[in-house]
Amino acid sequence: MIFRLFLFSFFIVFNLVFSKEPVITIALLNEPFYNLSFNDNPSLNDTIKKIFIEDLKLNVKFKEVSYLDLKKGLKKNEIDGVALIPKNDMFNSSLHFSESIYSEELFVISQSQKLFSLGDLNDKIIYTSHIESYRKILNSILDNNDFRSYLIPVNNLDNYKDNFILTSNPVMYEPNYGINVSKSTGVSIALTEKYSYLLPKINNILKNGFREYFLNKLNQLRRAKSFDNFYESLTLEEKDYLDNLSSLNVVYEGASNTLISYKSEISGSYKGIAPKIFKILQNNLDVEFIDVTDRGYKTSDNLINKDIDIMLLSKTQERIKNLTFSSKIAELGVYVINLENNPNTPRNVGVLKDSVEQHIARRYDVDSNIIVFDNFEKMVNALNNRTVGNLLVTNKEAFDVNKYNITFFESIPINLAFNKNDVILRDIINKAFKYIINMPKLSDEAALEKDLENKVVYQRNKQFKNLSIYFSVLFVLIILGVSSYLYKEKLHKKSLLVDSLTGLPNRFIFDRFCKEYNYFFGNTFVIDLNNFKQLNDSLGHEFGDIILKEFANFLKNGFTKDHIFRISGDEFYGFSFENSIEIVERLSAYKKFCPTLVKHGVTFNLGICTKSSKTSLIKSFKYADLAMLETKKNKNIFYKIADKKFIEKMDRESSILQLLKENTSGIYPVFQPKYSLETGSLIGAEALARYNSKEIGVIAPFEFIPIAEKYNFIHKVDYKIAKESIAFVKQLLDDKYNLENFRISFNISIKTFKRDDLINIISGLLKSFNISGKYFEIEITESIFVLDMKDLITKLKELKKLGIQISLDDFTAGHSTAGLLPLLPIDMVKLDKSLLDSRTINKEKGEIVFKNLTTLIKDLKFKIVAEGVEYKEQVQFLKELHIDYAQGFYFKKPITGNEFIEENCVKKGYRL
Repeated sequence: MIFRLFLFSFFIVFNLVFSKEPVITIALLNEPFYNLSFNDNPSLNDTIKKIFIEDLKLNVKFKEVSYLDLKKGLKKNEIDGVALIPKNDMFNSSLHFSESIYSEELFVISQSQKLFSLGDLNDKIIYTSHIESYRKILNSILDNNDFRSYLIPVNNLDNYKDNFILTSNPVMYEPNYGINVSKSTGVSIALTEKYSYLLPKINNILKNGFREYFLNKLNQLRRAKSFDNFYESLTLEEKDYLDNLSSLNVVYEGASNTLISYKSEISGSYKGIAPKIFKILQNNLDVEFIDVTDRGYKTSDNLINKDIDIMLLSKTQERIKNLTFSSKIAELGVYVINLENNPNTPRNVGVLKDSVEQHIARRYDVDSNIIVFDNFEKMVNALNNRTVGNLLVTNKEAFDVNKYNITFFESIPINLAFNKNDVILRDIINKAFKYIINMPKLSDEAALEKDLENKVVYQRNKQFKNLSIYFSVLFVLIILGVSSYLYKEKLHKKSLLVDSLTGLPNRFIFDRFCKEYNYFFGNTFVIDLNNFKQLNDSLGHEFGDIILKEFANFLKNGFTKDHIFRISGDEFYGFSFENSIEIVERLSAYKKFCPTLVKHGVTFNLGICTKSSKTSLIKSFKYADLAMLETKKNKNIFYKIADKKFIEKMDRESSILQLLKENTSGIYPVFQPKYSLETGSLIGAEALARYNSKEIGVIAPFEFIPIAEKYNFIHKVDYKIAKESIAFVKQLLDDKYNLENFRISFNISIKTFKRDDLINIISGLLKSFNISGKYFEIEITESIFVLDMKDLITKLKELKKLGIQISLDDFTAGHSTAGLLPLLPIDMVKLDKSLLDSRTINKEKGEIVFKNLTTLIKDLKFKIVAEGVEYKEQVQFLKELHIDYAQGFYFKKPITGNEFIEENCVKKGYRL
């Protein structure tokens, strides 16, 4: 018994002395921002250690590594996890990720190169860290916007901050220019398979307070670094000025009620973008900003006299003579307010004294037509009394949309204005905008706060209104008064729901009809008048009104049991329980009842769709509208019924269009070989676009190319095929194939040729793949001659400077351009397949045309390619005429790049 007790005690002591908890190696990324510690703020890497040491209580060894060394460490099993890493699919095979701790935002910034929009990055070099996910996100955004940049990963971005750099922490680099390009993937903790069992516990720690704790530390760090950047940017004079500054008097917009500043109905204090700016400045600069807005009416004269220090104003040419201004803090909408479009209403305009609206009015009108008011209430009363016909204001919220017409006029920038001598104060605040005030975030917060306040005020007013109605029941006289008021309001609202000219229900009622009567079954139809605009412009709006009234009365009398709407201008929508034939017959009778339309040649196009149980009213009207548009392309018909086949076609077109908008990854090239007729050797190939979509499968070129052209997405197709063609040739060169006298051709459409970025895109692609243009040929069609010839020839010459040859495709397929051939800097003419096929209809005449055209082209020293060669007899005919090159199904159908290499390089045993 004693011996057993001894053994047991020995075993416990042995385990206590010799057993060790396994050591987990956690990598800390050696990223500058992750290692930044400031004053009392620990670095993010130090903050994240808390999870492993205090919460998980693990025996941890922390190892600082670069992003590049992280891959090596994981491969050698020297690392068990990463404390902070942006989520990405590069490490999916080796790491398991926790829930996101925080989301990063990606910025492209620069200290010296100007940058205001994504387009400024086109064809530029951007330096990045080695984090692949950042580059992948930016490349995707650039590609979706048809831009191309050259992303170069470097070890230290600080060495490149005078250029464009991609970062998630611009605060590290003190940029003067920058744009927010995207949100990045979330930053998280990642562990190897061996320790992935810890992730549920880590996720639980994140949910139970650590995420908030970490974000608080992150925000403290950013604020501290931002303020340090700000303070370091100040001159000694500016620092001394701040040390002696205790308070400043500021003035907001007063009577205005905009997002920039407005008086809260709840607290009575001013809120909005400007008050938030001054709150941030007060907290950071230790200066009190005193609101004196309500201490009497203030103008710019008060700034000039130093009665106040800062005022919200728009910078104008007149004001900069006496004042100095900060950078723009926001933009403000200016609106025209009037009661009605009545010829008897005065055409003058009312504005507040010394307001930006007064300056804008002077820009567009003479002073004698501008009425200046020193009081907002007086100005509104003048409008209501028709002393003035229009007001120019920024606070449209002060006007009831049911009573006033409100029309957007223009946007104006708003700045902080200072006395002319307060340049130091202005410069300090401008630096604060750069370093410590995040204007986009602040604007979003102000908008959210205003929206919340509006909802609270609405609910409060609603409760008060309900209470008033409750008490009004007790008093008969009040009941009669309220009833009379409500009746008038009903009549007023009813008048607003009807088109004032024709008396037909307007778009508002149409939208409500589609929502409330979606269960109806019948036929929707859409009508669009022809020649109306020309008559309206030439004979005047009054005559146009006569036509619209006449046609509207015809519709009302012809469809008394149905629903007719005037949607806009000369467009009318209808819903009828009758069949489509009956609708066409009724509308065809318009000549009997619309003499004015007939006299002046006003006709209409009509589209009809049967509304089924599976189709909503909105969708049915959409199909009817599309059918109407189809009739405009065919002058022989005035109506079209959207049958099942038409709807399927439109739905497919819509699906293809959506795919083209979102993603062109399914577009790829196939290559149709070209051969020398003299030697029989391969001399190149034409790249043809094909589309294979994951969502709807194979899409034929005759489907997606017309859609791309119709909706202005053809440049995406052209640039994608150009890029893939260049990549294909690069592959052949890298594989050491001899490409002497070998060219790949690709098409550039007329719409792409109109674009200003054509030359930059093509030259950028060649530069990106480090390849000469001598391996390529661009094919243009005869239709391109509708372009400005000077611009066309300039672009063709620029392409030829890159070494690219130019080929005129589909010659004689639809345009007569023989007279233009001598003017064009082209190298080759491709004869359209129809020329060769014409010999089968009339061999003698077909050959005469063919021979004469080839003689003309050869005399102009152009090479000739014959397209669409399908028979041996055609080949012999072409050889007799000494045609240079040919392509077609007789030689080879279009094949993929891999098939092209296999058949022309591998099987034949020789290099191209």
